[in-house]
Amino acid sequence: MWTRLRAVTVVLLIIVAAALPVSVQARTIPVGRGAKVCHSGTPARINGAQKCLKSGEYCATRSERQYERYGYECSTRYYPPRLRRE
Repeated sequence: MWTRLRAVTVVLLIIVAAALPVSVQARTIPVGRGAKVCHSGTPARINGAQKCLKSGEYCATRSERQYERYGYECSTRYYPPRLRRE
């Protein structure tokens, strides 16, 4: 009786151990997917979206604090407002 119970337990443990790496591997997301590459300018995340910041580009004044993190300001000297290096 005990040997049969041990055999069933060992078989179940082997099945669980074999299935575990497959389920973990299926959930991982490759690093770098969807990342934006900026050939000129500064890569940034503004309002949850990837952007390439450059002087002279249009900007939203409501996102001023986010631009400041990357060393830019949204200048209202122009209409429409444009990015300027601080």
